[in-house]
Amino acid sequence: MATIRTLEEALKDILHDAGKVSKYDAQALKALILADGKISTEERLFLERALMDNILDEQAYQMLSQMLLRDELR
Repeated sequence: MATIRTLEEALKDILHDAGKVSKYDAQALKALILADGKISTEERLFLERALMDNILDEQAYQMLSQMLLRDELR
């Protein structure tokens, strides 16, 4: 499980460099989150906040929202 601190630090670095999370940045976040094979409650809340804060470009939004949706369908 990725810690919220680790995810927030990664997100801060991404936003500092680019301003919005790109598809490639989203892939890196996804890998951090799924390293243990599941999405924890904390990770879910992190993703939901990122989706709501409008910090993702269109492709990143699609990727991360689909990841959450697939997890809900399990």
